[in-house]
Amino acid sequence: MIFRITLLWIFGLVTIVPYGTYHLLFTAERDEYALLITLVLFWIFGFWGVVGPLVSAWKVRQVFRALETAASREKFLEVLRSADSREVAIDLIASENRIPKFLAKKIYALAMKRLTAEVSAPAQDVSGADRH
Repeated sequence: MIFRITLLWIFGLVTIVPYGTYHLLFTAERDEYALLITLVLFWIFGFWGVVGPLVSAWKVRQVFRALETAASREKFLEVLRSADSREVAIDLIASENRIPKFLAKKIYALAMKRLTAEVSAPAQDVSGADRH
C-alpha cells in the first residue's frame, strides 16, 4: 500500500507540480493564483502530512480487526506475531511515548519475548494441593 501511495506522490511530483507551476507562471488568470499555489505547495510539502496518518489508521484498523476475529489463543498470538502487527505496535509505542523507533523496536521485542515465555511456561498450581 505504501509503495502505491509513494508512486502516486512521485507521479504527481512529475506531472501536477510542473504543469501547475507552468500554468501559474505563464497562462493563469489572477483568480486562479491561490488554487495553483496551494496545489503545488500541498503536493510537495503537505501530501504526507495528510496521507501518512490515514495510512497509519488503516493499518491499526486492519490489525484490530484481525485480533477481533481470532477464534483461539493460537490464532490470536499468530496475529500478534505478524509483520503488520509488529509495525503498528512499534509505531504506536514510539508515538505514544515520544521515543525513537529503534527504542520502540527494543521494547516491542522485550514484550514479545515475555509474552511468548508466559505462553510457553506451564501453568503452575498455586493452590498447594501437591504439597505433602
